[in-house]
Amino acid sequence: MPGLVQTVLTGNVPAVARVKLAAFGLDRYLDLEAGAYGRDGPVRSDLVRVAQRRAGSRRGAAFGRANTVLVGDTPRDVLAGRAGGARTVAVASGSSSAEELRSAGADVVLAGLEDTAAVLRAVTWDGP
Repeated sequence: MPGLVQTVLTGNVPAVARVKLAAFGLDRYLDLEAGAYGRDGPVRSDLVRVAQRRAGSRRGAAFGRANTVLVGDTPRDVLAGRAGGARTVAVASGSSSAEELRSAGADVVLAGLEDTAAVLRAVTWDGP
């Protein structure tokens, strides 16, 4: 989508993240220079702000809660996004249930990522 910046927020170092993403051909869809990595700090929610600053610097725009969405699949991801200044889309396709993700405060909970239209609606939603 035009104007959408896709990157990663991970505890991995950049080189490991690149290899993991490249294995599935996902690296070509991401601006990995705008991401945040484990080397950037030990507190996951702080990494959200790191990625916002990097994306802002690379794109000449300000990133905050209104235009940052963290997509994750654990309550820890949801809590990090909320504390870090991002809206959260939680995906209940891993070990965490939809109820656990809702209880953590996710703005949107999806059963999976198979429905591309639903994912796009969730990511571009401008709710609270």
